Amino acid sequence: MTSPARVGAIVLAAGAATRFGGGKLLADLDGRPVLQHVLDTLARMRFCQTVVVLGDDADAVERAIAWQGEARVRNPHPERGLSSSLQIGMRTLGAGLQAALIVLGDQPTLRRDVILTLLEAETAARRPVVVPRYAEGGGRNPALLGRTVWSEAGALVGDHGLGPWLAAHPELVLEVPVEGANPDIDTPADLAELAWARRVEANRAQVDRLREVPDGADFYAPTTSIFRADPARADDEVLDALLRLARPRDTWLDVGAGAGRYALPLARRVREVIAVEPSAGMRGALAEEAAAHGIANVRVIAERWPMARPPRASVALIAHVGYDIEAIGPFLEGLERAARRLCVAVLMERRTSRPCTASRASPCRRCPSSWRSCARAATSRGCSPSLRPPPATPRSRKW
Repeated sequence: MTSPARVGAIVLAAGAATRFGGGKLLADLDGRPVLQHVLDTLARMRFCQTVVVLGDDADAVERAIAWQGEARVRNPHPERGLSSSLQIGMRTLGAGLQAALIVLGDQPTLRRDVILTLLEAETAARRPVVVPRYAEGGGRNPALLGRTVWSEAGALVGDHGLGPWLAAHPELVLEVPVEGANPDIDTPADLAELAWARRVEANRAQVDRLREVPDGADFYAPTTSIFRADPARADDEVLDALLRLARPRDTWLDVGAGAGRYALPLARRVREVIAVEPSAGMRGALAEEAAAHGIANVRVIAERWPMARPPRASVALIAHVGYDIEAIGPFLEGLERAARRLCVAVLMERRTSRPCTASRASPCRRCPSSWRSCARAATSRGCSPSLRPPPATPRSRKW
């Protein structure tokens, strides 16, 4: 393996982040700026040298980052594109280095294992450029450049960095397969969805540590009784808030309807409820409760959300659903497509301080993200959610 002590890292952090609206490098992700995530990963690698090329927001970045010995240089003309920052970074690297790792400052998911894979491949490679190929997609970053191509890389111009040059010279490039994905953070929506996904992933790992037996084919089948409720109950503030939103001619879409805790009482108030529920156990409990209370205007769809062709409704509802959905963007988009008038999400206000469990064998799956996290994801998609505890009425068309 190529020793990190013989490698210099160049972090390209001078872009204007126009699509993001500016300030991307310092945007918060899990309590740290985006750029801090990148630098912390590189610091653990103990490279000989790390150079960070900054742009017009250099002063703000200098103040906000917890530096760990990185060399910082400024690109006086960041408008000339990514290649101009690459040129400055390569000129700043010291002599005697074997390779340069080119890193984008706006990719907080940079992984140590990917970097190690590149360093291991570089030792045996007959090609001077080594890049990752992610199994789940994403850009070929970071890129490891052997010293023999530094002069060519340093002569590039334009705002596309190494990409076009690598595409034009495949004979120089070794692609190394790695697991996972390399998501771009181009917009606030991208960042909000990444933040949500990271919480879901962390919660899933916690659940896996606590699990004593594997989940069954229908996770919820043994616990349907705790999701049943009297449709005529009068002591539920959340239900009261939902009923105030309901209109007699409405069709409501309840995604993850479960045993009908909200679908059935809503059906007593509106024209129709469409209940989307993938669990056979839950669908059975819903059917039993509907029959027991003489409710016949609930149409059940046995599918997972998002659906390729979702039904249309006046209002789309999720109630304590979505906490374990890693790709929250398509999930929310599906709700927005389905709803003519309003989207409603009933979620916990905050996470619990310790893992909750339905039983020792079946860890609870509902604690990774709060309603505020969902609201951030919706806001980043251009919506204007109204965040109120019940019995609030949203002010916007949707959310």
